Amino acid sequence: MYTIDRLMKIKTLALLFVFLLVSVPGFTQMDKTNAKKLKKVTKLYKKKKYVDAGVLTREVINDYPINENLWNLYNQVMYANYRSSTFLFNRYNITVEGEDVSSIKAIKTSLDHVFKKSKYDYHNAIYYSNTCLPYNVRSSSLLRTMHVDGGYFTTDSVSTESNDLFSLGEEEFKAKNFQKAIGYYQKAYNVDTSNYKALLYIGDSYFSIEYYGQAAVYFRRAMKKQPLLNEPVKYLADVLMKKGEYKQALDIAKQSLLVYPEESMMVQIHTILEKQNSDKDLQRNWVLRLAPANTVLDTNYRKQFFDKLLHFDHYVHAKEGAEKNYESTGIRRSYVDISHEKYLEVLSWKKMLEATAGEDIPALAYARKMESQGMLAPYVFISLFNVDCYSQYRDFIDTNKELAVRYINEFLIVTD
Repeated sequence: MYTIDRLMKIKTLALLFVFLLVSVPGFTQMDKTNAKKLKKVTKLYKKKKYVDAGVLTREVINDYPINENLWNLYNQVMYANYRSSTFLFNRYNITVEGEDVSSIKAIKTSLDHVFKKSKYDYHNAIYYSNTCLPYNVRSSSLLRTMHVDGGYFTTDSVSTESNDLFSLGEEEFKAKNFQKAIGYYQKAYNVDTSNYKALLYIGDSYFSIEYYGQAAVYFRRAMKKQPLLNEPVKYLADVLMKKGEYKQALDIAKQSLLVYPEESMMVQIHTILEKQNSDKDLQRNWVLRLAPANTVLDTNYRKQFFDKLLHFDHYVHAKEGAEKNYESTGIRRSYVDISHEKYLEVLSWKKMLEATAGEDIPALAYARKMESQGMLAPYVFISLFNVDCYSQYRDFIDTNKELAVRYINEFLIVTD
């Protein structure tokens, strides 16, 4: 299965890469002060002082927020800290006794954060690298896996027999025995038709042996089984690309933005348009996000990463006094008057734009344009998608699909 540990598995080569980072081309133009900090990071990492190495790396990123090499380094350091701490927090089972259920829950949540701080720090490293690097395919996919997919499908809901057969299929797939893998996946699905992954991986197996037509059939079946999961949509777009069916591939890629606006699909839309020699291109008007998404309950322990929030300081303060109007999802409470903005994320952007009206802030120019045309919500939910706003995004798409489609066709994909 695509767990976070499997996707982020560290190999010896990756560890050596960290020690050599200070000499890669991405750092050659760095000022002397920060270059010295990076050398110290290397020394701290070798001594397994990962927390200190992370603090220093964060300081450097504050000066170079869109440097991909720095974010790779920070993710690597935080992952090393998480892995070194895993054996400790896995040994604890938190038990709190008492009669006040809400207080007990709050205490357990706080203790959980204390014992698993390194895990949250690592997950937040992925989160921040995704908000600061456009088209960060890897971080985007990891965040989807971590925060969204499990809400729709987990192997816990599948019978043991089906899971066992699926595991045998995985072994054959890894050994590149794709026909045998298909057999096991099919048996897994026959035993328990709720095993959506079995359908998906039958399609993936057919894709691997270049039976693209059959692959497409199974990806479509997986989409029908789990319409709010993005993996089969991505895979179907891939297979249509392989078949040279670019128009259909583009339609599916655009459809995926109504399921989950993943960075890989933004890249794919650009690629498809190139393949078509189209006079259109993807114009998402991405901006650097200097603060995590405003939330009513910060269950992911998102700390402010940047020392200087600039215009995003207005965004951060926008929720003050407004939180009472919103559910934990960031969607307006049912009893609150509809004159109040429905989504906390959109409210925060509107407040930021209002507070900076008249100021020359190029990063906000397109947001102002979108607000004036009634397109601010689809802009922030699709082009600037943030996983912490998934519930708001999902509600927006479900209740404003036509507006979202119009945004994609008229504002996101435009004549170059």
